[in-house]
Amino acid sequence: MMRKCFILLFLLGILFKSFAQNNEQKLLLNQYVQDEKGKKMQSIVAVYKFMGLPLEDPMNIGVETKKKSNYFNAKLPNMEGMGDTSYAYIYFGGIDDREDLTGYTLIFIGNNQRSSKPALFWIDRNHNLDLSDDGAPDTLPNSSMSMDITLINPKVDNATYTVNLSRFSTSYNSKYVGMLDEYYKDNSGEKKYAGTLFSFKEVRLNTIAGDYKFGDDSFRLGIKDVNCNGIYNDYGTDVLLIGDYKSLVLPDNKVEIKSKSGKTWFERNGKRYLVLHVDQVGAYVILKEDKDAKIQNSLTIGKKLKKFKFQTTDKERKSICIKKYKRKPMYLYVWSFDQPGFSEDTAALRIIERDYKNKIQLLTLNYGETPLELKKFKRNNKITWRIGQSTQKINDILFIEHLPFGLLTLKKLKIKDVKISPTDLLFLLKNNQI
Repeated sequence: MMRKCFILLFLLGILFKSFAQNNEQKLLLNQYVQDEKGKKMQSIVAVYKFMGLPLEDPMNIGVETKKKSNYFNAKLPNMEGMGDTSYAYIYFGGIDDREDLTGYTLIFIGNNQRSSKPALFWIDRNHNLDLSDDGAPDTLPNSSMSMDITLINPKVDNATYTVNLSRFSTSYNSKYVGMLDEYYKDNSGEKKYAGTLFSFKEVRLNTIAGDYKFGDDSFRLGIKDVNCNGIYNDYGTDVLLIGDYKSLVLPDNKVEIKSKSGKTWFERNGKRYLVLHVDQVGAYVILKEDKDAKIQNSLTIGKKLKKFKFQTTDKERKSICIKKYKRKPMYLYVWSFDQPGFSEDTAALRIIERDYKNKIQLLTLNYGETPLELKKFKRNNKITWRIGQSTQKINDILFIEHLPFGLLTLKKLKIKDVKISPTDLLFLLKNNQI
């Protein structure tokens, strides 16, 4: 018995040692998120009135071109009793190799005039251009403003792509709606546009993420199915996105997924992580910290800050080069309204500006808010220092991983300290250490 216990403990020790050496982590991906670029996009699924067969290919929808579209036929469902009949196309990369209607799923809609009757959606789920064999239609009640549609890749088991369609509110910006109406009427070929209020806003749910937390290190890792085919490891196409822990919007800091294990890597919190495997349908990734790597994506103490320009939020907006701040020490603070410690940091910045502006220049760059919001904030809170706007490009130059971010430079923009808070800076100034 003692001999068996000894052997068991010996084997467990070997397994534990092997795991520790490999340092591999399986990260489950279980939440759809948005990326910064996708959030800003205002994609529209244009809806058209059905005028008969054949149907015009959507290739030129919303495109100013003289190129003629192709036409195709489809078998229609039984839509008897519908108040009106219209149709639309949803982009789906899982069918980008078929001859007719390449890369799009056909949808027919009944009762789309937004009456008391629910709208019914017949979706060509089996991708054969026959809407009579896909089962009962999906229902969008008049009381509901949105619905999810999930499509299955016919070539890969369990590979799915989901898109959210939502109605435009009848109280939506009338000028914007009118602009869309005019644009799609003029650029839809021979198709008859049903109108923006009868079309849909589109949100592609093609970025799935999970949270990594080990010791004091944490972040959210997402994979974006760029070609919307339900497959998340298309090499050279799909990308990784890395953001703050539990963040619902990931920055546009894409890392291309490589075909060979360990060739895809990213840096976070002063560490490099190798991506050993990306699950084909986006269920998980396997990571490994590369403890021997020389970190590249970080600012170096003593080196000069790389040049960049930022937009001011002054009454008359202008572009300013960071070189303007090279004559004496500068504190650069990049922030957002919803960051932790916002009030404490602002209080410390007020004291620095009031008591030490002869010793140090103060520049704050906001990431995420509009110029109008920043002007109101500056006016209402009587802010006296300059507030500019950061961009993803500026964030990348500064290697910002999460906000807030503080950077201290000496004359000629030589980097003195990185990730220094306003409170820490105030302590240094009070003790004449700058």
